[in-house]
Amino acid sequence: MRFTALAALALLAAPAATQAKACKLSPKQVVTQFLHEFYIEKKVRSSFEKWVDPGYIQHNPYAQTGREAAIAFLTKFVEGNPGQRTKIHRIIADGDLVAAHSHGWQEDGTPEQKRGFAVVDMFRVKGCKVMEHWDVISPVPETSANTNTMF
Repeated sequence: MRFTALAALALLAAPAATQAKACKLSPKQVVTQFLHEFYIEKKVRSSFEKWVDPGYIQHNPYAQTGREAAIAFLTKFVEGNPGQRTKIHRIIADGDLVAAHSHGWQEDGTPEQKRGFAVVDMFRVKGCKVMEHWDVISPVPETSANTNTMF
């Protein structure tokens, strides 16, 4: 009898536990928090462990797929480039797809590194986890054919 009562309580508690773990954030909010922790606070491991699925799919042809591969690569990059900075200019969402337009540069680098790159990171989010990533990167030129900025 005691076992049956405990089993019944466990079954009743299961939906509540599942609901407590359900993501209450929009995909845009997930990516905004992830990028702030990663790009701005430079917390590579903790941001990826919190916001990125272990089966993370990477579409950048220069990076391996998987969360641990991203952590290893990006930790080395962040530690080797302490003057690297990023400003996130806009984050746009369409359903489970989120795009972030940002400017990355190296404060203590060459003139080209100081001008930096315009970056668009694209993510697919499921629940509160980044599942997939694509990116497009373009160097900021010294001169422009117009007076508009890339940002």
